[in-house]
Amino acid sequence: MDGAGREARATISPAAAACVARHVPGRSLERDFYVDESLFAADVARIHHRHWLFVGYSFEVANPGDYLTYSVAGAEIVVVRGQDGAIRAFHNVCRHRGSKVCLSEHGHGSVLACPYHKWTYRLDGSLMFDTKKEFGVDRSELGLRPVKLVDAGGLLFFSLAENPPDFGDAAATIARKMKPHAIHRAKIAHEIDYVVKANWKVVFQNNRECYHCTPNHKEYNTAAYDVMRDNAVVDPTLQPAMDAVIEQANARFAELGLDTGDASSNMTGRNWRCHRTPVMEGFLTQSMDGKLVSSLMGDIKEPDSGTLRTTVFPNFWQHTNCDFAAAARLTPIGPGETHVRGYWLVDARAVEGKDYTLERLLPIWDITNKQDWKICADQQAGVSSPGYVPGPYSTLRERNVAHFDDWYIGELRG
Repeated sequence: MDGAGREARATISPAAAACVARHVPGRSLERDFYVDESLFAADVARIHHRHWLFVGYSFEVANPGDYLTYSVAGAEIVVVRGQDGAIRAFHNVCRHRGSKVCLSEHGHGSVLACPYHKWTYRLDGSLMFDTKKEFGVDRSELGLRPVKLVDAGGLLFFSLAENPPDFGDAAATIARKMKPHAIHRAKIAHEIDYVVKANWKVVFQNNRECYHCTPNHKEYNTAAYDVMRDNAVVDPTLQPAMDAVIEQANARFAELGLDTGDASSNMTGRNWRCHRTPVMEGFLTQSMDGKLVSSLMGDIKEPDSGTLRTTVFPNFWQHTNCDFAAAARLTPIGPGETHVRGYWLVDARAVEGKDYTLERLLPIWDITNKQDWKICADQQAGVSSPGYVPGPYSTLRERNVAHFDDWYIGELRG
């Protein structure tokens, strides 16, 4: 069996396998998927330690020697830009006795030196000093272990797998559609770390539908067309108006030299999406009042260019507007807890206090995030109860949730 086969069939417990086998398509997942330790271990083995995960942005390692670190389900990695300008990823584990090499989340150095015994590595991962005489092993065999890394238009994704799932089409499409926003020339205006009291799947399922938006997201609803789209799906008489919105938006996008979208919110690929959609009429961006909250990003020349929605299972989504981007990176902590890093990006040339203020930049997504995390925590409490029985998904407004579940169950089945 090759590496891909071994990784796809990473051992899961009999109880977890039985739970996977019992899943009924079109219904929500059983209780154990959200609370059971063995199923969480299966998620780690077949999802988070195999698939492509978002780690950060290329501008976070802008110069040779810049690095960032990330930990997911026990795996420690470091991403560093080399002297040759290439960005590489390695297991952040010393080849001597396994200490973490880089201890801070962000840093800079001409080399990477383990703090325990000072084993020192070049930025390309190679060990610098001769180990043959004292340790009996040639230094060429003791470089930092590489991790596969892809730069998709300034978004960095890695996979811990020896033979990861194909990511070529996703990376190429994301890079092409993201190009006008020039994410590699952006900067992080603000970050917020949230700890959500819910399983990572609850958080992602919530992201995959807007059925819940009408009663929960007053602020978001003013800027996004999702509720209008859902209403058209339920009431076919509204579809012509929805089609007109999409047609008008696409004409605008084409005039600006941008990619166009359609009325569907389905995935571009099996586990990823990169899709431009309009904002509400009268709005230039996703903000509380529809007005710009920063200077235009990258090579965007005019506002009112919609929002580019990028989603990659299992840990990333981003809404990229003409003037800012808001993103989320999910990291599972345990069966009932997820860390979410919220990002707000602006153009690198934007000056705080002049081009943007946090008071105008943050609210619409920080408010929406906190509303979602409360929803997710309440759902986690409910699905953890012995009284929970999987319910049916709407065939109209929760198709994307069912799609996520189908993908997830398929991955666990290997």
